[in-house]
Amino acid sequence: MMLRLINLKFFVFVIFFILILVCSNKTFAAEGGPCKDYGECDKFKYSLNDLESLQRGASTYINYCYGCHSLQYSRWGRVAKDLEIPEDIFFENLVFDKSIKPGDLMTGAMPEDAANWFGVTPPDLTLVSRYKGDDWIYTYLRAYYEDSSKQYGVNNLVYPGTAMPNVLLSLQGNQKLVCKDIPEIASNGGEKRDESGKTITKEKCGFLEVEEGTGQLSKEEFDSLIYDLTNFLVYIGEPSKATRERIGWYVVFYFLIFTALSSLLYREYHKDYNK
Repeated sequence: MMLRLINLKFFVFVIFFILILVCSNKTFAAEGGPCKDYGECDKFKYSLNDLESLQRGASTYINYCYGCHSLQYSRWGRVAKDLEIPEDIFFENLVFDKSIKPGDLMTGAMPEDAANWFGVTPPDLTLVSRYKGDDWIYTYLRAYYEDSSKQYGVNNLVYPGTAMPNVLLSLQGNQKLVCKDIPEIASNGGEKRDESGKTITKEKCGFLEVEEGTGQLSKEEFDSLIYDLTNFLVYIGEPSKATRERIGWYVVFYFLIFTALSSLLYREYHKDYNK
């Protein structure tokens, strides 16, 4: 009886340990840093098997971000292959320097004077999703607002004082911080009401709101564009991530079957032992 109990505990421990190994990278990637003045970061769930999303994200990155931010640990040919874009189409539409070869690193073309222009050299973003978190990126790119006191006329709730201009301003539109009347919360968790039953409100500032008609995209379209861009950055941070996670589940199933067969074999041996 004691041996059976030990065997069961070992089985549970093995399965628990494997699940931690499979899921830990996803958990850590989603943590990200705190979103500061924004509050809690918006949740982002990547989809690395959605090739159309990754392709759109790659197009947005190269057209709007790559001029300043390199991807120096990634290669052009690898991206085209992983995203299933034929090399001739990829290089014709997304590679603007005709001297670049498929095996070249995506080192960018930002001059050394960039530090003088922006106050800091624009960082390489190959691993940004690994050390900032995908939730953080998704929230940051949507949290710009007008601030005339800043050099580029914008600030960011997630990264106050950011040196990066809002390169997606024309797509998103002019986003401002506004004040709104929100219900006061009672001690029981419900809304406070006056004697006539009307909700008691108070003014609270710090809400982001895009000025209608100033952007090329609607809010839903812009959020979708940022989703694709963030999804691409998650992929670029670990190109084999989708394959690794898929193989990880195969390993889990293998150990489940192996443990079940081992348990049955143990029971057969145990019968002989009790004779």
